[in-house]
Amino acid sequence: MEHPFLNTEEIAKMKMEDIQSKITELTNKLGVAYNTNGNQYVIHQLSMALETYNAAMQKKLQEMFPKDQEEKYKNKIDIS
Repeated sequence: MEHPFLNTEEIAKMKMEDIQSKITELTNKLGVAYNTNGNQYVIHQLSMALETYNAAMQKKLQEMFPKDQEEKYKNKIDIS
């Protein structure tokens, strides 16, 4: 479940490096929250935010490697 208060359109406009930096930051914060037996509400909020940024990263990666490229190289390597 993505975070309802994060603007996915603004996140989509971010550079991949900035998204990755935010993912790292949220992952570190989530780790601290788990290690300190943090508030479950905070853990849930961080998890939702992390999921939102991960989805944005996945979308950017999919845009980099379009489906037509996948079909183009589909039969190039045959290991059977």
